[in-house]
Amino acid sequence: MYLIILTVIVLFIVSLLATYTYPCYPHHAFRTVGLLSANKPPLLITRENTFNIVIFSDLHFGEEENGWGIDQDINSTRVMTRILKDENPDLVVVNGDLITGENTFQENSSAYVDQIVRPMVDAGTPWASTYGNHDSKFNLSREALFERETGYDLCYTKRMNSSLPGITNYYLLVYGAEDVPAVILWFFDSRGGSSYQHSPADVDDIPNWVSPETTCWFTKTHGQLRRKYGKAIPSVAFVHIPPHVFLQAQELGLDSKRFPGLNEDVPVAIQGGGTDDAAFVAAIKATEGLHSIHVGHDHGDSWCSTWPDKGVGLEAPFLCFAKHTGYGGYGHWSRGARVLRLSFDDNGDGEMAVQSWVRMEDGSIITRVSLNDTYGFDEYN
Repeated sequence: MYLIILTVIVLFIVSLLATYTYPCYPHHAFRTVGLLSANKPPLLITRENTFNIVIFSDLHFGEEENGWGIDQDINSTRVMTRILKDENPDLVVVNGDLITGENTFQENSSAYVDQIVRPMVDAGTPWASTYGNHDSKFNLSREALFERETGYDLCYTKRMNSSLPGITNYYLLVYGAEDVPAVILWFFDSRGGSSYQHSPADVDDIPNWVSPETTCWFTKTHGQLRRKYGKAIPSVAFVHIPPHVFLQAQELGLDSKRFPGLNEDVPVAIQGGGTDDAAFVAAIKATEGLHSIHVGHDHGDSWCSTWPDKGVGLEAPFLCFAKHTGYGGYGHWSRGARVLRLSFDDNGDGEMAVQSWVRMEDGSIITRVSLNDTYGFDEYN
């Protein structure tokens, strides 16, 4: 009798845990592939022990390509070119919704990549992408987008495991003076949109959250890297659709003096229905050394927040919106891009400090902050 009761209790606990976590059973043998091609140079911090990243988000090329969409794409290219000239970054992250796939034609949908990457090619700046919900539509597949994008030498976008849902699930290592990485850049595919040539064409059928399988891969791979290098390497993460913790942060209230930045998409549009990404949220919060996670998707938001329950000195990644960069997509706000300056001690073998600001299309800089232990408690003018 006691054995039966104990068994029922155990089964109840297991089912409860399964609601919030994804079981990384031993048979989930994830294989990391495609780290860098033989002719792809490694990413390196500068002689000043810094590494600067510009985030271009929600470009939305390809809208109304026989009319007003042409001017939109020209304007988006102008914004990107101006910001690259002003910032001269070490890497560009294109953080989702490169193309408004539902507006494109089958014969040319992925060809918009050539226009999108032209500013980086002209500037000689490497880039890496995540894909968004508008990058999978009736006439546009993630696979075609990936094939076109990775044909460029300066493209560092990867697909590390073909068994994972989505495409852009990978990491990049940025090295200092030694062979040990100074920082790990994590990229996750939040998916969304519709399957290629799926009918009816106007119905989205792809889940719009980071899958449990990807979360499991991330947890395992992070552990492998920690064991390989004997410590937790500082890291920064990028994903297009905000995890649900961003909505929790917004709902607690964002004092503009402590959390400067645009906050006009209310409520935040998040991954899934609020719990579908629970395993992913739990994983990113628990990841040692993860400094911040950067998202797009909500064009009217450009703030950075602390984790909702973070106190002074407690470990949890910062939550940051990029700035809507493209003239495509909804919204009337001025365009720009979030910039990250990663600074390192001891030639990249020490602590990482992060400053961030938004570079606007007119060249001005706004909301410059230090994402450190006192962010969220300090006040900014």
